[in-house]
Amino acid sequence: MKKVGMPAELIDKVFLRGSAVSVLRNPFTSTHKGVSMLKSRGMVVADPLLKYLPVVDSAYRDAHSIDEVLDRLGMPDPIPGKIDYLIDGEAFYTDITKNIKNAKSSVDTRVFIFDNDDVAASFAKLLKEKSKTVKCRVLMDELGSIAAWWEAPETKGEKFDIGNGTIVDYLKEGSHVKVRKSLNPWLVTDHCKLFVIDGKIAYLGGMNIGREYRYEWHDMMVKITGPAATALQNDFNYAWKLQGGWGDWGMVFYQGIKYRKNPAKGEIGLRILKTGAGTNEIERALLAAVRMSRKRIYLQNSYFTSDALLRELISAQRRGVDVRMIFPEGNDSELLRLGNQGKARALVNNGASVYMYKPFSHIKAVVVDDWACLGSANFDALSFKINEEINVAFSDRVTVNKLVANLFTVDFKKSKKLSKSDVKDWGNAVLESVADQL
Repeated sequence: MKKVGMPAELIDKVFLRGSAVSVLRNPFTSTHKGVSMLKSRGMVVADPLLKYLPVVDSAYRDAHSIDEVLDRLGMPDPIPGKIDYLIDGEAFYTDITKNIKNAKSSVDTRVFIFDNDDVAASFAKLLKEKSKTVKCRVLMDELGSIAAWWEAPETKGEKFDIGNGTIVDYLKEGSHVKVRKSLNPWLVTDHCKLFVIDGKIAYLGGMNIGREYRYEWHDMMVKITGPAATALQNDFNYAWKLQGGWGDWGMVFYQGIKYRKNPAKGEIGLRILKTGAGTNEIERALLAAVRMSRKRIYLQNSYFTSDALLRELISAQRRGVDVRMIFPEGNDSELLRLGNQGKARALVNNGASVYMYKPFSHIKAVVVDDWACLGSANFDALSFKINEEINVAFSDRVTVNKLVANLFTVDFKKSKKLSKSDVKDWGNAVLESVADQL
């Protein structure tokens, strides 16, 4: 495995060269990200004051369902599609490998981390081979990937020689794979995990390319087909073009692919929700759904620092909603582990059911009554207000109950339910306030 110098690599490539290129190539979007980031940071700092302000919005007074509220709040319209759950690395990597091998025209990969371990190299080799016959593109976040290259995975895998360069060099060497890196002006990252094959099959969720996701962590992706997959292809194409040589200057020529708006048999409505500069659809949709909840709220996430979400969950619990939260026992961030513990303590002390999954779950999933939302977004300031994220949300009782049966019911049984005595010494007010900024 190639060792990458840190933090020198970050200072040089991300802070200096990356920021300089962003300003020149993407002056409008870079400025927009900077202004949006400062505004969002101000909102996070002011969040403790929001608990004193009532939620006054006619959308909640007049609506009778979660979807009706989301429509009234101006959320994206549902797009027809079918959805399948791929829980853990074996299911996802097996399925996507099969479909990459069968691809007819294109394979597109957009990840926060494209690691340089044996799993990443094997995936890269698959793309290199496929690029001989179809168009293969990889868009990886520069900050996320460089940071991942610095550390080895927890478990040792097969030694895989990628040569003297980085995984980017390996992807390009002797192949037709095209690679671009999402630059990070103002340290804003592209945290999305999106794979699209032939514009007809799309995968999104929590998994990047690397050994942790394939073998070590509990995680989930969803496979989407139908018009919603075409819409996600448009999202990839837009992000790809934005990181091209012309940057903002070339976006005037961008045109999305048109797709069918009417559902076919077996399709449900899928809302594609995003976080990005000036857009916090995922946070707004999730808070709205929790406010409208009547019977159950099941959540699983690895990073939970949002005070706004915590307040809504406690409010729901107090009015009789069955609130259950799963969070990991361990964490790849000690600070965020302490932040999780603070939120867990607050939920337990207010009567919610909190479960500790061992050792680590990277899943980001929510069920509220018969509505579900899942994707790449954590329950923190970065995912709710700053970084680029993609989630999918839907209301279909059969599909949602399948998620409950295959994921939540299984993980409730696997996890330890916490009591008040378990959490009595948890939490550190100072560190929690720091974690809330992440």
